[in-house]
Amino acid sequence: MKKVKTGDALVIPAQTFNTFIDAARDFRARQQGRAQTAQQTFRSSGIVLVKNASGADLDRFAVLGIDSPVITPTDNEDEFKNKIAFSGATLTDADHIGKFVILAEPLADGEIGRAFAHGVCPVKVNVEDEAHTYADIEDAQTQYLKSGTSGAAQILWAESGTGEVWAIVRLGVPSIGTHENPKVLAGSGETSDTEEWDVDNQEAGYDGVEFKALRLYWSGNSGDPVYQFIRTPTYDSIGRLVAVSAEVRSVAFDTGPCEV
Repeated sequence: MKKVKTGDALVIPAQTFNTFIDAARDFRARQQGRAQTAQQTFRSSGIVLVKNASGADLDRFAVLGIDSPVITPTDNEDEFKNKIAFSGATLTDADHIGKFVILAEPLADGEIGRAFAHGVCPVKVNVEDEAHTYADIEDAQTQYLKSGTSGAAQILWAESGTGEVWAIVRLGVPSIGTHENPKVLAGSGETSDTEEWDVDNQEAGYDGVEFKALRLYWSGNSGDPVYQFIRTPTYDSIGRLVAVSAEVRSVAFDTGPCEV
């Protein structure tokens, strides 16, 4: 393989030509390999693009709610398939519980950047109880998550104490509830118990709930009615108990003098 000068006759031996072909094939294979690696990294890393639509500049590891894609299939189907990019809004309980990302870089308002949608990353968490092992959004808050007994983020580690602390969380895992020390809803007497229970607003120090859906009460005096007290449980679409109502009292039946 010798270099030629201008004006020299170009004679390419078979071995040299084959070397060129092998080099070209190797270059093409490496280019394809790099493209495939990049695509695989994108799919498995849990990093997505997000547009900051919160109305304010945000720091790294801030939290944004997932709204609609920036580019929909109607806008451009190829771009929709090749680039996942969401519009990220200020969080609301009504729209973003379990639907959020954590910024992987500072992001000015209206700009697009990278964010964690799945996997392990740091984030600040407002720890309400050190026994909590999960976290999810707090309404209207972009600076941290809120701890709880369930949520879309599993707390792998957190600084000690309660309040706003740094933590390492794992996004995208189903929460597993506990009930070692449940809140007991128990009424007594002829007055309705007004305590309620909500899975997303549980009293600190408790995990889960224990209650009776129906209880009866009679004073024991002839002529006094027998009251029934009913609590109504609410379940979500996958059968998870999410709320228990206060007691509602009604007359089950009246009593009167015993007849012989």
